[in-house]
Amino acid sequence: MCKEEKATAAFFCVRTIRVWSLCYTTFMAPYVLRSIPEMPEALLAYPPLLRTLLLARGITTDEEAARFLAPDWERDTHDPFLMFDMQRAVERIVRAMVSGEVIAIWSDYDMDGIPGAVILHDTFQALGYDRAVHYTPHRNKDGFGLNRAGLEELKEGGATLIITVDCGIGDGAFVEYASSIGLEVIVTDHHIPCAVLPPAYAVLNPKREGCAYPEKMLCGAGVAFKLAQALLTHVRSQKQAPIQILTTVSICIDVKVPVPGWEKWLLDMAGMATIADMVPLRGENRALAYFGLLVLRKSRRPGLQALLSRARADQRHLTEDDVGFTIAPRVNAASRMGHARDAFRLLASQDPTEAGALAEELDRINTERKTLVAVMKREIKHRIEKNGEPKEVLVMGNPEWKPSLLGLVAGGLAEEFGRPVFLWGREEGVTIKGSCRSGGGVNVYEIMHHAREHFIEYGGHAGAGGFSLSHEAVHALEEVLITAHRHIARDSALKERLVDADLSLEEVQWDTYRMIEKLAPFGEGNPKPLFCFRDVRIAGVRTFGKGGEHLELSLASGSGVRKAIAFFASPDTYGTMLVEGERVTVLAHLEASYFRNRPELRLRLVDVVR
Repeated sequence: MCKEEKATAAFFCVRTIRVWSLCYTTFMAPYVLRSIPEMPEALLAYPPLLRTLLLARGITTDEEAARFLAPDWERDTHDPFLMFDMQRAVERIVRAMVSGEVIAIWSDYDMDGIPGAVILHDTFQALGYDRAVHYTPHRNKDGFGLNRAGLEELKEGGATLIITVDCGIGDGAFVEYASSIGLEVIVTDHHIPCAVLPPAYAVLNPKREGCAYPEKMLCGAGVAFKLAQALLTHVRSQKQAPIQILTTVSICIDVKVPVPGWEKWLLDMAGMATIADMVPLRGENRALAYFGLLVLRKSRRPGLQALLSRARADQRHLTEDDVGFTIAPRVNAASRMGHARDAFRLLASQDPTEAGALAEELDRINTERKTLVAVMKREIKHRIEKNGEPKEVLVMGNPEWKPSLLGLVAGGLAEEFGRPVFLWGREEGVTIKGSCRSGGGVNVYEIMHHAREHFIEYGGHAGAGGFSLSHEAVHALEEVLITAHRHIARDSALKERLVDADLSLEEVQWDTYRMIEKLAPFGEGNPKPLFCFRDVRIAGVRTFGKGGEHLELSLASGSGVRKAIAFFASPDTYGTMLVEGERVTVLAHLEASYFRNRPELRLRLVDVVR
C-alpha cells in the first residue's frame, strides 16, 4: 500500500522543565511549562503574553511576527507554475476542453479529496465547460486510489482524460492500465512518492524529486487549488486571443473567463481541507487556512449552509474547531457509512432543495456513525473488563465491525489506554481490513513493518495506519504484533504536553482572547495555546446535553468566576470525582462560543490536576 505518511514538520525546539506529573493514571503524559529563552528586543513591542506565544512558535524577529500575525495573500502564496509539470498539465486540460473530451475528476473519498474535487468541478463550471464528471471509489468495496473497474467504467462513459485528486502517486500499475485502454492521467497528489513515479501524462506533487515548488506540505485539495489557479491564469492570459497549445498549435476556445480573483471563492474548500488534513499551518498553508476560514464564513454554497444549519453552527463565526468537529465528521460520514459521492454532491450543489436533503442525510448517517462507534467501544471495553488488564498492544476484531469506523474507535482507545491499538473488521469478501493508532509514544508503522510478512497490505505513519490480512492470519495477529512491539524502540516513554503560560481567571477577558486569536487558525505546527490556572475553586459541577454526556465546571478564584466545559466527559473523567468546593489546577484553552447568537467566553478543559 502506498498511501504514505501524512508528513508533519517540527518548527522549533524548546528546552522544557517539568512542573508536575499526573498521578491518576500511569498512561497520561506529564505537563511541562515552556522554558522561554531570553526575549529578543524585536518582540518587546508586543504585549507580554503575545510575545511569549510568538517565541514559543519559533518567531524571533519583528518581520517574522508581522508575517505570521498578518497573512497576506500575494506575499504568502506561490506561483502555481513553479510546480513541476504544471504547464504540461494545463496545456493537456485546455486541449481536452478544445476537443470536447470528457474529463473525469477521480478523487479520494475523504475530507481532503472531496473538497479538492469540488474545486476542480467548480473551476470547469466557471469556465463554462460541462463535460467534466466526478468519480470517487467506494471506501470499503474499492479501497484507496485508482482501480481497474472504475477506470473501465469511465472509459465506457466516454472519458479520455482523468485528473486524480489526493491519490494516484502510488498507483503506477493502474495508470499504466489506464493508458492501455486509451485514458490519459494527470496525477495531483501530496503523499510521499514511491521510488518510481506513475507513468502519467503529468504528475503534480510538490514532494516529487526535482519539483521547485516552495510549499512542500500542501494537502491534496491544496494541490488541486494550485492546478485551478494555473488553469484560470492561463485562460485569462489569452483573453480574446487564441490559446496557445504546446507552443505550436493555435486554437480558438469559447470559454467563460471568470473575473480576476474569482478563484478565491474556492478557498472555502482549500482552507477546510488544509485544516482537516493536519498539514502544518505555516507558510502558504497558513494563508490557505486563514483566508479559507474568511471565505467559509461568507460562502454562498447551499450545501455548506444547509450542513451548518443542521449542526446549529453559526457560519459567521466559524473556526478551525468547527471544521474539525462539525464539518469534517459529516463529510467523512458519507464514505464511512455509504458513498462519498453524496458529500461531493452536497458541497458542489447549487440547488437549495437538493442541498437541504443531502445535508439532512449526512447529518443522519453521522448520528448513525456515532452510535455504531459507541457500540463498538462498549463491546471492546466489556472484553477488556472480562479479560483483565489489556496487553501491551491492544488487538481486537469482529467480522461484523465496519472497517471504515475502526480508526475512530482505535484513536479513542489508544488515548485512553496509552498503548497501540489494532482493530479489524470485514465488509466485503474474506479479506480482513483494519486500522491502528499509536499510544504511549510507539510508532505503529514500525510495528507493522516489523511484522510485514503477516499482512497483505499495510501503510500509514507513526501515529496511524491501516492494514489488510487474510482470514487465516488474523488468529495469530495479536501474538505477531506484541512480538514486533517488543523489537522496536519507543519514540519516548511518554510524550510531554507543553503549557504555554500561567493565567488567572481574571485574565480570561475578551481582550486576552482577541490577542490569542491573532495566532489562529490553530492546528499542526501551530498548536492552540494551552494555559494553566492554578489553585482555583470548583464553585459548581453539572452535566449537560440530551443524555448528560458533557461536563461543565464553574471555577472561582479571587473576584473571577468562569465557566469551563468538556464534551463527552463526566465528573469522574479526570480521576476521582470532582466536587464543589475542591481546589484544583486546571489546564485549558480559551474559546468563544456563539451558541444561539449569545457570545460567551469560556474555558475548554484539557485536564484537572489535584
